[in-house]
Amino acid sequence: MEQKAASKKALLVLDIQNDFTGENAKMAVDTNQAKVMIANLNKIIDKAKENQLTVIYIGNEYSKFDVLNIFRNFASIKGTDGAKIDEKLHVVTNYYFSKQKENAFSNPELAVFLKQQNISELYIGGLYAEACIYSTIKSAIRHNYPITVLTDCIATKTEKKRTEMIEKYKKFGAKILMSDQL
Repeated sequence: MEQKAASKKALLVLDIQNDFTGENAKMAVDTNQAKVMIANLNKIIDKAKENQLTVIYIGNEYSKFDVLNIFRNFASIKGTDGAKIDEKLHVVTNYYFSKQKENAFSNPELAVFLKQQNISELYIGGLYAEACIYSTIKSAIRHNYPITVLTDCIATKTEKKRTEMIEKYKKFGAKILMSDQL
């Protein structure tokens, strides 16, 4: 009889890119939130291997011809320095999936990879709390993944908006933790 492979956990790190968290960000999140978020994500990333946590990086890579770029201040255009992962973030795997929409699962290769790797539970950090994080949480739940939001590993433009979104995540059925509880 064939044995089922052990299930695994993954950390989805969304959109920690120069145009959102870098010094010359075109569409910056709150600077203090970004600093804390990156520091906490780095602590988790550095211990990922010992905690048997697969780290997956997700990034926006918008087409230079996308008319919505006007509303994004032309941030994170594919092939630009602004679309690159912020150098302050520790990168420990080559697992990277680009997207052109808020939802990380809009890139079908992500779902295929999760299945191939036998990943059955997701943790999430990154930005924007009210956009990409929120959309990805809803999709992960639709894909039947238990999802945990690391509240000190997410950022947006204001603390009020961040707090409001954490309450929405709870209502959607996401588990809420601080990074040191992981």
